[in-house]
Amino acid sequence: MQNMDGGQGGFWEENRNVAAGVILASAVAAGVIAYMLRRAREEEPMPAMVASSVTDRARDVVGEERVEAAREFFMERVMPELKPALLAILSDLEEMVDEYFRRAEKAIKRM
Repeated sequence: MQNMDGGQGGFWEENRNVAAGVILASAVAAGVIAYMLRRAREEEPMPAMVASSVTDRARDVVGEERVEAAREFFMERVMPELKPALLAILSDLEEMVDEYFRRAEKAIKRM
């Protein structure tokens, strides 16, 4: 049986990092496309539906006034305290994603 790789010793066997990079890039691209298609088909995002359902049930159980009082308390007291922590989490997440994209870009450029 003749070697069909042109005498190069098997490109994919020698360059496992390239093969892994190609597979990783393909998986990321497929995931992004699937996510975009799913989001395009949704009429209302899932978290909004859940929040609306919870709010409606809470109003049924405790009444409109208590739900509004809780909402006002949360927005005036709790959210200002959480806002810096949420922004810090987002900043850290952004840095991690940027680092992974830089690594993926370097891997693709080395191919």
